[in-house]
Amino acid sequence: MAGGENRYQQILGWIFTKHYTDGDTRVEFVRDELNEAADALGLDRVANLGDAVYAIRYRTPFPQVILDAAPDGMEWIIRGNGRSKYAIDLIPAQVRIKPNLALTVTKVPDATPEIIKATAQGDEQALLALVRYNRLIDIFLGTASYSLQNHLRTTAQGIGQVEIDEVYVAVDHFGRQFIIPVQAKGGSDEIGITQTEQDMAVCEQKWPTMICRPVSAQFADDGRIALFELTLQDEQVRVRREAHYKLVPSADITAKDLASYELSADGV
Repeated sequence: MAGGENRYQQILGWIFTKHYTDGDTRVEFVRDELNEAADALGLDRVANLGDAVYAIRYRTPFPQVILDAAPDGMEWIIRGNGRSKYAIDLIPAQVRIKPNLALTVTKVPDATPEIIKATAQGDEQALLALVRYNRLIDIFLGTASYSLQNHLRTTAQGIGQVEIDEVYVAVDHFGRQFIIPVQAKGGSDEIGITQTEQDMAVCEQKWPTMICRPVSAQFADDGRIALFELTLQDEQVRVRREAHYKLVPSADITAKDLASYELSADGV
């Protein structure tokens, strides 16, 4: 194992080495192998097996043994492969999606209840609350949107267990109905292809008559909230639209701000 790798990285590296043959583009494993690997390496067992997989998917780099097995222009991802089953798949290298700080920022009157602002922790849950109380999904997509469920835990055929941070339903002025899975990303978490694939699969299977519009919300460094409308194209997560919002007291929105928004609307 490469020096300095954490427990989860060492465990996944052991599993990959156990199954991988030179030239493979998919390495399958089951959840119980995480503790088989921990035992073999003399490490503490993993109490939350799902958290180990989540951490490697979204927070921690892959172990070096896996990175070294990716040809130029390719990278590995972890996909669900059924109940308690996973696959480490080789795909074209992904474009990293991060807030573009060169975009203009739209000031929105802050409608967050004071008690929420006083107790929010600055994490994904706080971000979801800010988006919900300030109707940022409505503003971003131009729809009447309603929160249907937080932390929807379900299963998707061929994937296994899936958790969506929040699900909205919406309708536009044409009467079209939408199902909107929302990812909340905080800290160093990245928008990944696997969660977008899972969100879209759940929506297709559970709400087949509604139009799926995946959205990701992130805190940016200067306090703005970045929203992305996502899609999948050529095995990549792509951004259909990105917009940034800042929640401020109404008095902080000046006549100059309002005039600039009017100009922006005229250009649409």
